[in-house]
Amino acid sequence: MPLTFHDRAPLEKVRRLADGRIAAVAKFARSGCYTYSGAEVGRPDLGTVTVYRPEDEVFSDDAMASFAHKAITLDHPSEGVTAANWKSVSVGFTEGRVARDGGFIEIPLMLADASAVAAYDSGRARELSAGYSCELVWGDGVAPDGTPFQAKQTRIRGNHIAQVPAGRAGSDCRIGDSMTNDANATTQSIRDAAFGKFRLSDSQKATIDARAAAEIASIENDPRKAWQQDDGVRSSKAVRDAALAARYR
Repeated sequence: MPLTFHDRAPLEKVRRLADGRIAAVAKFARSGCYTYSGAEVGRPDLGTVTVYRPEDEVFSDDAMASFAHKAITLDHPSEGVTAANWKSVSVGFTEGRVARDGGFIEIPLMLADASAVAAYDSGRARELSAGYSCELVWGDGVAPDGTPFQAKQTRIRGNHIAQVPAGRAGSDCRIGDSMTNDANATTQSIRDAAFGKFRLSDSQKATIDARAAAEIASIENDPRKAWQQDDGVRSSKAVRDAALAARYR
């Protein structure tokens, strides 16, 4: 069963057009190893999982072509972009000239809606996050750089690119797994958004992941909307929301 991922990329070569739209280039989807919470990859029994993204999968013709002519969204939508919801969630589009640039995929794009331009101008969302699906193949291995991993991505297919606050993949790829919709937030995205400005130890990160997972489970799995009924859960949700909101200032 395909899993959905969101990985960051920088917004580069920004050019403002006479009609107010913004043309730019996104560099994203580099190969290598990335750490996710177990819940993000369908293994809530595991604290964290290192996932390897092989170069031949990232730069396969099918994977690269799948990011052409895709919607740009303002933050990640609650579900994948389709013909049914494109009009309501799209604020721009990627172009068809997908190319490899060193260790990255480079895509020209257009921020076409006034809301997207305003989010960029205000600094609220100056980075991008590629929303894509892939097959996750489980099995221990070692990446070419010597990093041990527990699973690898195959059959990478693009769905959309979102404007978001900040990111996972390092200084060259600063955009990524940021989702502020409560129904779709993950422990990793909450930790990135709330604590991205600080350097945390591995034990601190593990504690944050465990607490966030418990809070999300209580909120999402209770059909009565536990956060509306329980003061303790409501309080923890308020703290989390405030931390996320701080990233948009």
